Amino acid sequence: MGTWSEDIVRALTELGGTGTYDQIYSEVANLRSGRPPSWKQIVQRTIQDRSSDSVGYKGNSDLFFSVEGIGRGIWGLRGLAHPTPIGADMSGGNETPGRIQQATYRVLRDTTLARQLKLIHRNACQLCGLALGTAGGATYSEAHHIIPLGAPHNGPDVPGNIIVLCPNDHALCDMGAIILNRHEIRQVDGHEISEESISYHNGQIVRAS
Repeated sequence: MGTWSEDIVRALTELGGTGTYDQIYSEVANLRSGRPPSWKQIVQRTIQDRSSDSVGYKGNSDLFFSVEGIGRGIWGLRGLAHPTPIGADMSGGNETPGRIQQATYRVLRDTTLARQLKLIHRNACQLCGLALGTAGGATYSEAHHIIPLGAPHNGPDVPGNIIVLCPNDHALCDMGAIILNRHEIRQVDGHEISEESISYHNGQIVRAS
């Protein structure tokens, strides 16, 4: 039998990287027999002891994350929030490709929070539902800051200002070609988009395009 931490890691892995307390309890129950009466409290305390998102963090292994904070009951496995893959045409070197004028149209901001939200959504676009398949059976999505980061918009890097999109819908949102409607946005527990961000997009980004 493993430690409680090991069992919770296995449970979240089986759940695809994130889960509610009830889902985690169910998976842990399958892994651990002879549980003490207070075992659910032990699971909660173990998660919070090993998450820097918790006020109870003990400063040891930072295994778990909570995107929207304590009380939401949604936890994720930090190690499964992988960086966004880089395309083959994006060089990591410093070579100069000759005298060719270039322009950058879109920037993918791969923040830690963005990775966690993509994991929660299993890389499924919140507008069309597509989880783009890549090599090796992995899936791909992009995190869009609805109120853009940086000047002149200066949007915040918070869950309520991020929507998980396929590349097509991301490009269309960037260009103000999509009006966001809360009732048409796919929702999952643990992530709620703010009305302020939606209103800003529809009033400023769409109108300006």
